[in-house]
Amino acid sequence: MDTNVNVSWNELGLSEKMLEIIEGQGYKHPSPVQHLTIPLALAGKDVMVSSQTGSGKTASFVIPSVERFKEKNGTYILVLSPTREIAQQTGEVFANFSKPFGMKVAVCIGGSNMNDEKEALATSPHIIVATPGRLCDHLERGNVWLDFIQCLIFDEADRMLEMGFAKQIDLITEQIPKERQNLMLSATFAPAVEKLARKAMNNPEHVIIEKTKETAPKIEQELFWLPEERKLSQLIRILHKEKGTAFVFVNMKEKTFQLARLLINKGISDVTYIHSDLQQEHREQAVAEFKSGKYRIIIATDVMGRGIDVDDVAHVINYDVPKEAADYIHRIGRTGRRGQTGHASTFAIPGKDDKAIEAISRLRGVQTPSKEQPREPRPRHEDRRPRQSNPRHSNPRHSNPRTAAPTVAPVKIPEVQKVEVKKGFLERIKSFFKF
Repeated sequence: MDTNVNVSWNELGLSEKMLEIIEGQGYKHPSPVQHLTIPLALAGKDVMVSSQTGSGKTASFVIPSVERFKEKNGTYILVLSPTREIAQQTGEVFANFSKPFGMKVAVCIGGSNMNDEKEALATSPHIIVATPGRLCDHLERGNVWLDFIQCLIFDEADRMLEMGFAKQIDLITEQIPKERQNLMLSATFAPAVEKLARKAMNNPEHVIIEKTKETAPKIEQELFWLPEERKLSQLIRILHKEKGTAFVFVNMKEKTFQLARLLINKGISDVTYIHSDLQQEHREQAVAEFKSGKYRIIIATDVMGRGIDVDDVAHVINYDVPKEAADYIHRIGRTGRRGQTGHASTFAIPGKDDKAIEAISRLRGVQTPSKEQPREPRPRHEDRRPRQSNPRHSNPRHSNPRTAAPTVAPVKIPEVQKVEVKKGFLERIKSFFKF
C-alpha cells in the first residue's frame, strides 16, 4: 500500500461524520502509519505497529476503534498505557473523537481518586484507558468487569514491559474474552514485545514504518563529550542560544528540581520540572504551564517526559545519557514533529558513557558520523577555574592524547572543524561554539 502522506482520508473507509471530526481536529492528511493501520483495524484484524515517536500512532488506533464501536452500548474498548501522563493524553484523544458519537471514556491511573474512578466505571463507559497496575487494583476490588471487551489496545507495549508490567498484563488478558481484536503499538519490536504478541494476538498483520527521508523527523543531533562539572555551563550556553522551547532529560527524579534550581540561580527563570514524587495535580499543572508557554523549559525523567505530547518542542537536551538505547529515540522524538525542524544535544561523560553511546550508535536508524567528534574544548578565559600550582592543569598543550575522549557519537552531526591547540586558540573556541 502506498505510504504517500498526501493520500486523502476519504480513501480509508471512514464514515462521513468521522471525516468531519478529523477535519475539525486539524488533521490534513493521514500519516503513513495512519494510512496503513486504519484500514486493517477497521477490518477487525489484529495489528502490530512499529513506528517512530511523533508519527501519529495514537490516532491510528483511536479513529478505527471508535468507528467500529460507535453504535454499540457497553464497554468494548480497553487501552493499556505505560504511564499516567500517556493514559491521560490518550483519553483526551479518545474523547475528542468519541464524544460526538455520545461515547464515554473512563481513565484509570495511579494518583487519581479511586472512588471517582469507581463511579466512572460503574456507568459502563464505552472506552477504558488505564495503566496496568491501576486496572488490576480495580479488578481486585470488583470495581470493573472485562467480560465484554472486544478490542484490546497495547499502547507503547515496549515501555510497559520495560517498566515491569508483564504480570499485570497477564492478569488483565486472562479476564478478557479470547475472541477479540488486539492492536499493539510499540516503537520497537523487542523480544519481550514479540513474546507478548505471540501470547495475546492472533495472526497479526505487521505495519512497520521505516525511517526514510520523507518520514524521518528533521532533527539536527550533536554529541558533546564533557565531564560532569562542565554540563551545567554547556546547558546554559545552549539555553541562551535556543530561543524556543526546550526539553531537558535527566536520569534521576531528584536531579529534576536540583537542576531547575541551579538554572534559576543562574538567571534562567522560565523553567519547570516534573518527577514521579510530585502529586498528580502538580504534575498536570507543570505540564499545562509548559504547553501554554508560561515556562519555556521543562526538566523531566524518561517516565514523566514520555507522556508529554507537545508538537513544537524546539530542542531536546539529554543532560544525562539515557540508560537504555531505545529511550534515546523516545527522547529526541519530542522534537522535529509534523514536518518541523528540531535539534537534539547529548552530554556524554568520557569513560562513563562510552558503552551507552555505542549502544545508541548501533540502534536501527541512528548513524555514526563519518568524522570524529572533537572533545569539548577548554572554556573561555572568564569561565576557567583559578590556575592551579601545576601548570599541566591549565595549559592545554600538556593534554595527554592517551586520555582523549571516545570518538563514537550517537548520530550524524554537522561537520565541525577539529579544534587544534595552537596560536589563536581562543578564536577557534569562539568559532566552535558559534559565539
